[in-house]
Amino acid sequence: MMIEGRMTYRWLWSCLVAGSLLLTGCTDRSEDDLQQPEQGVPLQLGAVTRTEGAASYTGSQNIRIYLTNDAGMVNENGEFSASGWASNLNVKEESQYYIYGYMPSTILATQTAPDGGYSNGINLTFSDLPAITTNDICIVVGVQRVKAASSATVTEGNYGYLSGINTQNYVNLLMAHLFTGLEIRFRLDADYAKVRSIHLRECTLTYTYNDVYAVVNIRKGQGIGTPSITKTGTSIERTLSLLLVDNTGNSDAEVVLDKTTTSTPVSLKQAYCAPCLYTDNTEITITSKYDVYDKSNHKIGNTRTSVNTLNTTWPESNPAAPGMKKTVTLTVKPTYLYILSDNDLDNPVITLSSE
Repeated sequence: MMIEGRMTYRWLWSCLVAGSLLLTGCTDRSEDDLQQPEQGVPLQLGAVTRTEGAASYTGSQNIRIYLTNDAGMVNENGEFSASGWASNLNVKEESQYYIYGYMPSTILATQTAPDGGYSNGINLTFSDLPAITTNDICIVVGVQRVKAASSATVTEGNYGYLSGINTQNYVNLLMAHLFTGLEIRFRLDADYAKVRSIHLRECTLTYTYNDVYAVVNIRKGQGIGTPSITKTGTSIERTLSLLLVDNTGNSDAEVVLDKTTTSTPVSLKQAYCAPCLYTDNTEITITSKYDVYDKSNHKIGNTRTSVNTLNTTWPESNPAAPGMKKTVTLTVKPTYLYILSDNDLDNPVITLSSE
């Protein structure tokens, strides 16, 4: 009986030791070991570049991302925030995905998979877009996985993303403009700059046109292609204020035009226009508000207003298309120069030219 009791005791003790070892093994696992694959690991943005084109790139807006795989849509509400480019996206380690998207994320789009599924591309439809906007509407036309945040050349037409191990899942994006660029520049007449400077206070664009409807069909091995961009609904009058930006890229409450701008015009923040707006020769009014100062930096008279009409014709031999740009230069000059000391007769006008 004594022998049998000792054997039972030893058996119970060995069970307790084994159980404690199992518990210890569980508590010693790191947080990384306890991660998914069920939930995934964070997808982070490495860098954003744009395709070649005349329109300049601005990347200060959130990016909408569609995360897909062979089975279908994984996350259609993905987003990279312009503030630190953080994302709400997770991917499973060492898994095949396909990534599509656009910016800014504030505009609305509907999406469908083409024949062959998301590995073959995506169909994006945008409704009720303004014909002119300061938002740089761009479409993702290439993705590349990198192990760490770094700039690298992204191949246009590649949308496949094979994820890596945890902490090594960055994606570089290549984006293309959906609209054409519209750059407004100001300069001062050389003779007038000898005696006066102009402080530009405000610049707005006014136009009457329909909202627009855009269909972008992205396909494997291709970029933005030739999107269908047409007007929809009824004509509506819109006014768009352009941010005043000096040649150093700084935003300010005013832009000063003096002798330095006679040969180097100052560009305002770029606007973006639907190509069909040019096709229809839409009239765009540019309203400028400015003050005149003498060489002693004394303001002359009250704030003045100049209204000009922009000719939106585009050469038929080279029609407007996504990524192209139209530049309009406005020159401030006086009607006459012979009696500039008389403030009441100091009446500069603004003329414009386009290219």
